[in-house]
Amino acid sequence: MNQCDYLLFLKQLPMFNEVPLSIVETLLKNGTFIRGSCDQSPSFLHSQSVYIVLKGSVRFMDTRLPEGSKTVALWEKGDVFPIDEKGGLYLSPFISVNATSDILILNIPYYIFKKMMSYHPQLQMNFLAMLQQNVFCSYQLFLRYLHTSQDENAEPGS
Repeated sequence: MNQCDYLLFLKQLPMFNEVPLSIVETLLKNGTFIRGSCDQSPSFLHSQSVYIVLKGSVRFMDTRLPEGSKTVALWEKGDVFPIDEKGGLYLSPFISVNATSDILILNIPYYIFKKMMSYHPQLQMNFLAMLQQNVFCSYQLFLRYLHTSQDENAEPGS
């Protein structure tokens, strides 16, 4: 895909619904591409950024959970997710990041994204809607962490 293809792809995402093409183009120009391989460390999602999966998928897994339920988050082509400067909600050393070998992610630094949001209120609304969706994911992660912690702290035979 070339820049024009990426621009058209991004413009079709709910995040950029009713957002002028010029703003989407500015975000694309100021973003960087992360091309990955399998079994990334969480540090490849290292900065205060908004990430957009352009190709492949990224899976966050908790090694403490039983086989079959280790996946705590999965982002695929077209998904948008924010990560703070310390890896956001995935600070646990038990969380691993697995990306498909063909992964391509657009990393948009948050300060640039924030500046663009100040130019267009619809982008702000779309970003808030995306955060609301991620709050549910965060809550699920918290519940899993809490449940696992309680199991680890339980008295034998209780």
